[in-house]
Amino acid sequence: MRLGFLVGGMKQLLSFLVVHARVALLMGAVLMGSSGRLCAQDTWTAYTSMRSVNALATSADAIWAATEGGVFTYQPATGVFERYTAVTGLHSVQTQSIAFDARREAVWVGYSDGALDRIELATGTVRTFFDITRNERFPDKTINRLVVHGDSLLVATDFGLVIFDPTRGEVRDTYTQFASLPSPTVVQDVIVAPVPEGGSGFWVAAAGGVARASLSTPNLQEPNAWVIENEGLPTSPGTQNQVVTAVAFFGGRLFAGTEGGLVVREEEGSYTPLSVTTSRVASFTVSGDELLMVDPFKAYALRAADNARTLVDGFVDLVSIVVGPAGDVWLGDGEQALIEIEVPTNGSGTVIRTGVTPDGPFDGQFTDLDDAPDGSLWAGSAGGFFQLSAEGSWTNYTRAFVEELEGSGFRLVHVDDQGNTWAASRGDGVVQLTPEGIVTNYGVANSSLLSTAGVSFVPVTGLASEPDGTLWVSNREAARPLHVRLPDGTWHGLPPLQCDGLAAATTLGPILIDSFGMKWIIVVDPSNFELTRGVLVLDTGLDPADPGDDECRFINQTASQGTGLPSILVNALAEDREGRIWIGTERGPAYIISSRVAAQDPSAIPILPQRANFVSGENPFLLNSLPINDIAVDPANRLWMATDDGAYLVEEIEGGFDEGEPLTAANTPLFSDAIVAIHVNPQSGEVFFATDRGLLSRTGDAVASALQADDLLVYPNPVRFADGATPDIFIDGLVEETEIRIMAPHGEVVTQFSARGGRVRWDGRDRNQELVPSGVYLVVAIGQNGEGTAYGKVAVIR
Repeated sequence: MRLGFLVGGMKQLLSFLVVHARVALLMGAVLMGSSGRLCAQDTWTAYTSMRSVNALATSADAIWAATEGGVFTYQPATGVFERYTAVTGLHSVQTQSIAFDARREAVWVGYSDGALDRIELATGTVRTFFDITRNERFPDKTINRLVVHGDSLLVATDFGLVIFDPTRGEVRDTYTQFASLPSPTVVQDVIVAPVPEGGSGFWVAAAGGVARASLSTPNLQEPNAWVIENEGLPTSPGTQNQVVTAVAFFGGRLFAGTEGGLVVREEEGSYTPLSVTTSRVASFTVSGDELLMVDPFKAYALRAADNARTLVDGFVDLVSIVVGPAGDVWLGDGEQALIEIEVPTNGSGTVIRTGVTPDGPFDGQFTDLDDAPDGSLWAGSAGGFFQLSAEGSWTNYTRAFVEELEGSGFRLVHVDDQGNTWAASRGDGVVQLTPEGIVTNYGVANSSLLSTAGVSFVPVTGLASEPDGTLWVSNREAARPLHVRLPDGTWHGLPPLQCDGLAAATTLGPILIDSFGMKWIIVVDPSNFELTRGVLVLDTGLDPADPGDDECRFINQTASQGTGLPSILVNALAEDREGRIWIGTERGPAYIISSRVAAQDPSAIPILPQRANFVSGENPFLLNSLPINDIAVDPANRLWMATDDGAYLVEEIEGGFDEGEPLTAANTPLFSDAIVAIHVNPQSGEVFFATDRGLLSRTGDAVASALQADDLLVYPNPVRFADGATPDIFIDGLVEETEIRIMAPHGEVVTQFSARGGRVRWDGRDRNQELVPSGVYLVVAIGQNGEGTAYGKVAVIR
C-alpha cells in the first residue's frame, strides 16, 4: 500500500487500521526487541581483560583487584564477580593501586596520572578526584600504593607522599623531599608504626632508602623533619640504587622489601639482609602470627626474621598478597589474576585455585575485528585470537587454552560465509577453526604458503574470502606472495603481481574483496614493513589458481586537485553499500568507485571526499591530514572511521559528507582516543571500538534491514521531551531503503525523511525543526523497492 492512499484523509486511514487490526495491537506493544531484550540507546559495554592484576585489597566479603582492564571484585563464598570500568564510572581502566576504606564503606582506586576514584559500596557509584592530576610541578604522578589510616588516605606516588582527606575530598598535605633525598622522590609504600622517637610515625619506602618521621613533628614538609635509613640496604640488580619497594611492621620490628631482596631493621637503624629472596619484594600482609610476602616467583611466610619458609612457587609475576574475608590467603598475579593458596602452620603451602578472574578476553589489546554468521565477534591480537559469543561469553584461543594451536600473535582474524574462522600469524602461517571446533594449522608442510628465505618463518599479512569460501592470503616476502585456498581445500601460490608502476610485488598486506569480486590489496614497503606504498586492485579472472587471466592496477598517485591518494601510507580498506572502496591513509580518506572492470579501468581513481557546507577558506576535504587507522560501514551506509583522535561517524548528505564531532574519551566512556580497529555488527548495529587500552561497544542506531515491511518498533514509547534536550526516537524494523512519514492524529504529515538500513532516529521535530506537541503520532515506513508499507506509533509527552 503506497502513501498516496493514506494522505487522502483520516477516514481512509482509520478504515485501513480497522481492516488491519494487528496494527492496533502494535500500538500498545511494550518496548521489547524481537529477542525479548529491552531496547536502549547509547548503551556502552566494556570488554576488557582483567587477568593482569596490579594490586589487591579485601573488604568484608570480597577480594578487590586493580587490574590493567579495570577493577573487579570476587566473593569467595558465592563465586560472584563484579566488574568496574570506565563504562561504569571509573576514571580509566589501567588501575594501579587499591585500598578498602572500612570507616567510609568505600574502595579507593589510584591511577598512573594521579587520579583517585572512590567507589561507594552501598550504591556502586564512583566519584573521581583530580587534585593530584592537576599538580603541574611533577610530570610523573603514578599512585603506587594507597593506605587508609584513620581520617586520612595515604597516597604513595612517583613524586612523594600525599595525605588526602577522604571526607573533604581534597589533598591535605604533600611531602616531596625526605632529608637528603632529592625532590621529587619516588615513594612505593607507606605505613604508620612506632618510631624510635616515641609514638607513631610514617615509614616510607622510597628510592634511596627508608624515610621516617614522627607524627608529632610540627612541619613534615621540612626536609630535616625526616630521617633517611639506608645502611645495609642491598642495591638494585645491576645498579647502585637502593630502592625500597614495601614496608611492614611485624613482631615489633620493621621489615623492608627492596629491589634486591628482604631486610629487617636493627635497633640502631641499620638493615640486615635476610636469606629469603634476592628478588624484588612486592607486597606484605599479616596473617595471624605470620608475616606473608611475595616476590615475582614465590610466596613466603615468616614467623620471625630467622624463621621463614616458602609457601608456593612456580610463578613469574606475583604482585600482591592479601588475607581474604574468611582468613583465606590470595595472591595477585600479572598473568593469572587471583590465586588462592593454603597456608599451613608449618611447611609448604598448596595452590587451591588459580586463574580466578571474571569472564573476558585473555588479552585486551586487539588489532583486528570481524563477526560471524552466528552473531559472535572475533578479535585478533598479539596474544592470540578470541571469540565473544552473541550471548556475551568469551572463548580464548591461545596456546595456554588450545593445545592444537602451533602459532601465536594472530593479529588478523577473518570469518568466512561458511562460519570458518581464519587467524593469521606474522610468523606461523594461518589457523582455521571450523564451526565444529576443529583446529587446523596451515604452513609450509600442508599448504602453498612459503617461509622467508633461509628462515622457518611464515608471515601472513592479509586474509579475505569470497562468498563460496575461496580464501585469499597474503604471504609477505615469499617467492609466491599471494595464495588461494579453493573450496575443495587445495592451495595454490601465485607469482609476484606486476602492474603498471609496480614490478614483482612480493610484500603484500591486508586484502579486501569487493562485491564485484575485485581484490584490493595494500602493498607493503619491502624495505620497511611498517610502511606501505599504495594499493593495488586485482581481477583474478575465471580461474583463481591461474595467473594467466589476471589483470591488476597499482594505485599510488598522491592527491592533486581533489583526486589521488592523500598519502601512499595506506592503513585500511572498506566497501560501502554504494560500491565505493574507501581507502584510509595516514593523511585522511579517499574513495574509488568500483566496478567489474576496476582492475583495467584507468579512470577508476581515488577521489578525496568533500565536506558538506564547508566554510570558504577552510580545507574542503573530509578528515584532511588525519591518520585513518580503520574503517567500518554500518547498515545505514554510514562510515565509522578510527583515528588516534577518536572515532568519526561520516554520513553522506547533500553537498558532500558530514564528519560530525568525534567520539572521544572526553565525551564518551572510550578508554582512549587512540582507536586501533572498529567494526559494526550488521545484525545488532553494535559498534565495537578496539582502543589501545581495551575493547568497548556502543549500541548503534543502524541495523541490518528487514527483507519485507512488517510492524515497526518505535522507542522509547512514550517519549518525554525534557526542557532544552533533543530527544532521540528510534524506529526499528525498516527495509533497506525507506521513506518515513510522521503523521499527527488529525492526519497531517508533520515531517518526512529517507532512511537506509534497519533502524533510524527521529529527533521529534517537524518540518520547521520545531519539537512536535504532545500527542500520539503514526509512523509510516514505505519500502522503496516494493517491500510494502509498515506502521508504528509513538506517544509524545511535553
